[in-house]
This record gives sequence, structure tokens and C-alpha cells, in this order.
Amino acid sequence: MHDAADAAHNAFVELLANGDTVRNPSAWLRKVAFRQMLRQNASAGYPLDMLRQEPTTVPASARLELREETQTVLDRLHQLPLAQRQVLALIYDGFAYQEIAGIMGMNEAAVRKNAERARRRMSELLMTELEEARNAR
Repeated sequence: MHDAADAAHNAFVELLANGDTVRNPSAWLRKVAFRQMLRQNASAGYPLDMLRQEPTTVPASARLELREETQTVLDRLHQLPLAQRQVLALIYDGFAYQEIAGIMGMNEAAVRKNAERARRRMSELLMTELEEARNAR
């Protein structure tokens, strides 16, 4: 947690210094903080190992803050294989396929394939959810 806090702090400091040139501050912060974590933990091993763990349950207070649709998407994401979840998370954070390949230790074609499969599976899962919701009415 301390490393993550340090990385986030350093990212905000960099944003203050480069704020005029940043088009999307939220994505930029995530990307810079993640890269900071990679640099900090280069010798400690794979930084995405935490995604190997089973998803933790979200406390009731936090669930209240999440909209129903958001919770549904998060639930479906946890049904994807680990590599697909990792690829989607890195894409969401603004990393290019080539960067993701380097981070995950796979070739770019495998990253693209994982992204394609994840998007297809998420679409299937969410369409099924939508159909079930319609039928329940």
C-alpha cells in the first residue's frame, strides 16, 4: 500500500509540473502511477500478481455507491480469465498493445487476441444479463 501511495503521489507531482500538456488527466495519472510502480517493483516480481487472487467482496457501504450497472460489469469482469482481465485493465489505463506485451511478457499478437476474446466474452455476458433482466419483468 505504501508503494502505491508513493507512486500516486509522484504521479500527481508530475501532473502539476506537466499539467498544461496533459489532455486526459485521469488516464495520464493512472498510467504514470502504474509505470512508477513498475519501476519501484522491478526486482520484486510481477506487479499484476494481485489480480491472480480471487476477487474480494465489496463492503456494503461501497456497493451502495456503485450503480447497479457498474456492479454488474465488475461481476462479469471477474468471470474472465486472468490474462484477459489484466489486458483489459491495462488497456483501460491507456497502455498500447506493445507496452502491455512488455509488461505481461507476451507477444503483441497474444495481447490483441486476449483483448478481442475479453471484449467478445464481456459482450456475451452483458447481453445475457440484459436478456435475463428483461425476462424478469
